[in-house]
Amino acid sequence: MKVGKKHRLIWWLGMITGILLCAFSAFFFRFGIASIENLTGQEIENRSALLKLNIGYVNQSLDSIESYLYQYFIDSEAVVRLETGGSETQMFMAKQEIVNALSKISGWNESLQFLFFFVPGDEEPLFVRVTAGRGMVLTDDALETQIRDYISGCYEKGKAPGKGYLLVKEGQEGYLIRFYKIRNSYIGMCINGDTVLEPLEELTADYDCMAFICDLDGTVISATEDLCGTVDISQNGAFVNLNGETYLQLSHLSKERDFYIGTWTKPAALRNQMQEIRRLILVFIAGLLLYMTISSFVVQRALYQPVRQMETAMKRVGDGEWDYVVKSDSIVAEYDNMLHNFNDMVSEIKNLKIDNYEKALDIQKSYLQYLQMQVNPHFYLNALNIIYSLAQMKHYALIQEMTMSLVEYSRYMFRSPEQLVTVQQEMEHVEHYMKIQQMRFPDRIVFTAEISAEVEDALIPPFVIQSFVENSIKYAVNFEQHNVCSIRGKIVESHGELYVLIEVRDNGKGYQEEVLELLRNDADADASGKYVGIRNVKQRLALVFGDAARVILKNEDGAVALIFLPLRWQEDETDGDIHDTAGG
Repeated sequence: MKVGKKHRLIWWLGMITGILLCAFSAFFFRFGIASIENLTGQEIENRSALLKLNIGYVNQSLDSIESYLYQYFIDSEAVVRLETGGSETQMFMAKQEIVNALSKISGWNESLQFLFFFVPGDEEPLFVRVTAGRGMVLTDDALETQIRDYISGCYEKGKAPGKGYLLVKEGQEGYLIRFYKIRNSYIGMCINGDTVLEPLEELTADYDCMAFICDLDGTVISATEDLCGTVDISQNGAFVNLNGETYLQLSHLSKERDFYIGTWTKPAALRNQMQEIRRLILVFIAGLLLYMTISSFVVQRALYQPVRQMETAMKRVGDGEWDYVVKSDSIVAEYDNMLHNFNDMVSEIKNLKIDNYEKALDIQKSYLQYLQMQVNPHFYLNALNIIYSLAQMKHYALIQEMTMSLVEYSRYMFRSPEQLVTVQQEMEHVEHYMKIQQMRFPDRIVFTAEISAEVEDALIPPFVIQSFVENSIKYAVNFEQHNVCSIRGKIVESHGELYVLIEVRDNGKGYQEEVLELLRNDADADASGKYVGIRNVKQRLALVFGDAARVILKNEDGAVALIFLPLRWQEDETDGDIHDTAGG
């Protein structure tokens, strides 16, 4: 493998220091931006809460009036009389009763302009109005006309309104008219828009901002200052330009979704906080630069020089000076311990046969994992449960078949792992295993095998095919699909040599990519222990055939395992011992 240009440790230390400095600077820069965005978000959230609270206060103060009017007029005979008509005296008395009822509550809320009762009609619409504390006759007359025109216009269009707000601009003042329908009539109240904005006066005074009320189209009805006639509602939470100055615009929609209440705020206070954050970031960066400079000198003294000393020692040991001892005056305790360990290791290496020791250790580890793989208590417990269930149903023939398959399966499992078997013997064992699994999952598994006759007497290590089949049953069987497991075996030629090719295929989800990577690199199984059986097979094949055997794993509409083994024939069989020779 081609290796790029190598550099001294001091070069790498400088590179890492520069990268860290750039990374921390970028981090603090991004931190500043995030902080500014967070401050803006908090400001938006706080002011939105205040606006929502203000609208809730308006609705709450009017809900009590609405509740009283509704309870009084829903069953009022006066309303029925005014809607159905009657004598002049009856109409007068009914109208007077409505006036008295409205007068009783006209002083309940200081923001009321007037209360009204309206019976729309094609001939003579009836409108009863009771002026409240803020009412003025001329203004109230103009507002009454707009109310009549709005509700009557809706009637003419065949769209009688039920309940809502009507926003009206009369002269320099704005008004919110809240109404709702009772029977065929309308009860309502008119509110001065300035009184709705009064609870926001403290906010506007402290933060140099202005409040406004606008309709759904953005037309401003009332505002604490006369800045503009329309509002772009889509700019909620954004900075806008009004009369050459920048403001943070916030708005909140009413519960009935009929109007907006909002504020324009100068961002001066917010900018002051932003400047403070920027100063802190500059201080952090300057401190970091100083820290990195000092650290570079310390690292050179504590790390670079001892590493150079270790490099010299390892080179001398590599040249055969096994009696060489490293002496160090490092100020780093860990490095000092490492030198002691290095000296001890050099002394021990002289007396150990490392290659033979590691090979024996690998063989022992592989064999122990292989023995562990053979004993699968869950498999036997499942088999016994199946036999028990069949006994309850008195399926004695199936019990005999199941028991015989389990006996043959167990007999094969407890054979010596060093002894090679024929492909036919391995396939008989696989068929016994699949019979047990098919009884466990009735009508869920289809198993097919196509082994050419010339392959049946070929010799292979035991449990090679069975391990991949067991893997398919374990990870591919899905109760939501028709599960298929197939095996094919034939002889192939590669580079002038004959090989036995065994293909095991299923229609499951296939191998996970990380598992394929682990198995390709002969790495240890993951923490969950998945596919340890496949890894054991690869190790045993390497012990028997060396590099001549190969296992290829891939995904093609499911998991596919291709096993290439050097061809060995069974020459004869005497007293259960199999003699083999290399073929091809």
